[in-house]
Amino acid sequence: MPTVLDNQKAISLHDTKDMLGAVERFQEFMSIQVQMRPPSGNKPKRSVFRNIVLMGMGGSASAGDLVLDWLVNRISVPMMVHRDPVLPRFVRSNTLFVAISYSGETRETLAAFREARKRGSNLVAIGTGGKLQKLSEELDVPFLPVHVAPAPRAALGQMVVATSIALHSYGIIQDPSTEIDLASRELRRVSHQIQRQVPFSENPAKRLAASLKGRLPVIYTFRRMASVARRFKNQLAENSKMIAKYGLLPEAGHNEVEAWFKPRLPLAPIFVRDYSESEFERTMLKSFRSTITKASRIKPAQVRLKARTRLGGLLLPVLYLDFVSVYLAFLKGIDPTDTPWIRLYRKG
Repeated sequence: MPTVLDNQKAISLHDTKDMLGAVERFQEFMSIQVQMRPPSGNKPKRSVFRNIVLMGMGGSASAGDLVLDWLVNRISVPMMVHRDPVLPRFVRSNTLFVAISYSGETRETLAAFREARKRGSNLVAIGTGGKLQKLSEELDVPFLPVHVAPAPRAALGQMVVATSIALHSYGIIQDPSTEIDLASRELRRVSHQIQRQVPFSENPAKRLAASLKGRLPVIYTFRRMASVARRFKNQLAENSKMIAKYGLLPEAGHNEVEAWFKPRLPLAPIFVRDYSESEFERTMLKSFRSTITKASRIKPAQVRLKARTRLGGLLLPVLYLDFVSVYLAFLKGIDPTDTPWIRLYRKG
């Protein structure tokens, strides 16, 4: 099994649209996005905003999740990620509504965009084009183009950068370019350690992928890293074509921990951690990990990477786990890029 991941010809047979190459170029795509122009169009004054809504679906919503986890403590007004065409009642004229759609064709995002317009919200749009760009131009709404990728989920870095640039252009946050540059350098370092040329014996991402084959991954983390856990669950679905779930600590210790006693399914617990845990969090995590290990007799895996910035602290494990999801697809003998059932759903 490991030899498959070290066989470049075998990888090429499955990776027809070079999803692995897109993962390896994650930081490069981010750097390109930084150089792209800020949104054009009419922009209102910062003082009118009482809340911020990041609207998106799928990979575009994942970008919103990461921006929220990255910047939530730097923004003085409430900000949320929304995944539904039906808008909350509080979305009004004092809302900054950011529509994120890589393709520009996502029907839920377009419906929410139109509804926010009716309510008089301040709008900005992010994507590669499509109906969203056309509608933005018709309404003179600022539109920020995103650098293209093999699939929407492969453009996560670009959409995170684009959203932060949009927020900066409105004066909501300080210039994020320095932090983005530092994160890009760290991403390059991590990528070199787990890229395809690094053999299985020296590549922890390949080894983690191998350990997950034939099992149901269950990902645990704290709230501030929820975007990373959710992203990995989604990448396992789209790239690896497998079901996974994630849970948040400490809540999981008050309910889900009970389900770990002699599970009937072959589960694979994974802890995603950072280096800013409090003493309480470390104690609680240790207790939870010990309890599920005793109950299930399954040894959990852990993903924990050091970073110099908050953005890096989120994107380093995202990149690491993106590699894992693609390697797992190769181990299963499938193409990580193609998503025929998503296409069928969208036709409905």
